[in-house]
Amino acid sequence: MNEKISFTHSIKDEIASLDIKKSVAKSIIAAFIKLNGNIVFSNNHDKLILKTETPSTAKFLYKILKENYPFLLINFSYLKSMKLYKATEYLININSDVEVLFKDLKMKLLENKIPYELQDKEEKIKGYLIGTFLASGSCTDPVSSNYHLELVVNDEDYATSLIKMINKIKSVKFDFKVIKRRSRFVIYLKKSDQIASFLAFINANNSCLEFENVRMDRDFSNSTNRLMNCDSYNFKKTIENSKKQIEEIKYIDHKLGVDNIQNVKLKTLCKVRLNNPEANYSELAELVSKELDETVSKSNVNHLFIKLRKMVETYEENEHKHN
Repeated sequence: MNEKISFTHSIKDEIASLDIKKSVAKSIIAAFIKLNGNIVFSNNHDKLILKTETPSTAKFLYKILKENYPFLLINFSYLKSMKLYKATEYLININSDVEVLFKDLKMKLLENKIPYELQDKEEKIKGYLIGTFLASGSCTDPVSSNYHLELVVNDEDYATSLIKMINKIKSVKFDFKVIKRRSRFVIYLKKSDQIASFLAFINANNSCLEFENVRMDRDFSNSTNRLMNCDSYNFKKTIENSKKQIEEIKYIDHKLGVDNIQNVKLKTLCKVRLNNPEANYSELAELVSKELDETVSKSNVNHLFIKLRKMVETYEENEHKHN
């Protein structure tokens, strides 16, 4: 029997599925390196090793590293612990240009200040917190009444730097506390509404909803207005996605004509999306199912939009070749 995935891993899996802007990627990379990066020095060239116990995190980091630093030589490896209950460690090995990477990120591994260039905008702070959570974050399962979200760091000065950066956020306020746990320092949240706000802030919207839904079921009397943060983030994301999808549909309509799309499900979805710009994926799935008189799932809708995006990219690549 497969073990149930932990809530923390579920959050990290969700974050790892996000599309990341290049302006934010550097903050994510730097934060992760700071906490889970080790340099191996040699005469020929230095090597940087990033460690994680979450395979989706390893793939995510590899992807954004290659997108932003295509010249890096990177490979995967893993360490399987022989000890009972010890998880496998996934290693991202950066085998070249480590000095160039650090210079571009404006960071030094032993320095506890967060470079200004990585936190001068709120979206970069969000990126830095995403990287921090992927590296050392955890959150108790919402089934537990002992709500707790934490970020673990090695140094008190660095914990202070993180708190200062978090306090610069204007859209939402967090009340993180700091404690020392053995040789490490932990910044943490205990209030459920603060935890939900943090999950929403780092774009773990599904995890935010799960956290609030489970908590509401367990403690319904205190649930008033708890979903406001997640709902607002989810609605905003739905509108942003819809706007992008409608632009892509109009582009394909101009190039090919929506009626000429051979995939019947995709053609139907395009028409339904144009007529329902505020519909989420569940609502779109229901509408397309009615149109086609067959079951179309939310997952199908997601895959169809990925196909649409690939069609757009193909046309754009062809345009670029002929220009």
